[in-house]
Amino acid sequence: MKKSTTEETIIGFKGFDKDLKCRDFQYELGKEYEEPTAVICNKGFHFCENPLDIFNYYPTGESRFATVEGSGEISKETNGSDTKVSVSKIKIGVELGLQQIIEKGIKFIFERTTLTSESTNTKEKLQASNSGDRGAASNSGYSGAASNSGDSGAASNSGYSGAASNSGDRGAASNSGYSGAASNSGDSGAAFTIASWSSAETNAEKSVAVAVGYANKAKGNIGAWLVIAERNDEEEILTILSKKVDGKKIKADTFYKVESGKMVEC
Repeated sequence: MKKSTTEETIIGFKGFDKDLKCRDFQYELGKEYEEPTAVICNKGFHFCENPLDIFNYYPTGESRFATVEGSGEISKETNGSDTKVSVSKIKIGVELGLQQIIEKGIKFIFERTTLTSESTNTKEKLQASNSGDRGAASNSGYSGAASNSGDSGAASNSGYSGAASNSGDRGAASNSGYSGAASNSGDSGAAFTIASWSSAETNAEKSVAVAVGYANKAKGNIGAWLVIAERNDEEEILTILSKKVDGKKIKADTFYKVESGKMVEC
């Protein structure tokens, strides 16, 4: 545990229940709160610097999320399990939707990774691979692939028919290439695709597969969350649904899409 009292302000993200409560404490958007001291997992106001870490404490469903600013006494995790922070002063910002949280989570990871020329592919049918913690692999070549196996890393694909794969904990795989795929197997990670005719899948704990492009599909293992959008032929979003893979209503290792406002098997 790391503890300090500084003039530092930490920007982060916080989860709440449907009534905007956390541990029976009632919050309001735009309000500021203060406690005498902050001790991680014990005292103070808690939030996460990485938006994706919120899902360790508040999964999707009826949970609500917001931006926050923390200051005063600051206490942080030191074991590297996630980016949870406890502060003695907190200001609740604006409420964010699930898709915004995921997008900001992927942005958070990419902004903190180290992208080198050895991990970048822009040619056709080649592969970019990274195995270093907090590293990144990026592919923009046709039918290429980006693969990351380092913790808190990221893999990104923007090439046609390409793939992004992440196997490191707290990482992200992101695809924006037509007919591409994003795959995550690292705990507390995310697979995200926004390109048409693409797929997102995860087979890790506390993870989420997000498919919000036209004609997208997603699948996951037991305990994972699927977030899928339905778009019309003009690619306008009609509906976004989130469901937990429970093995009953939503089957494991089965692709789903949203059709006529309902999540159905492909």
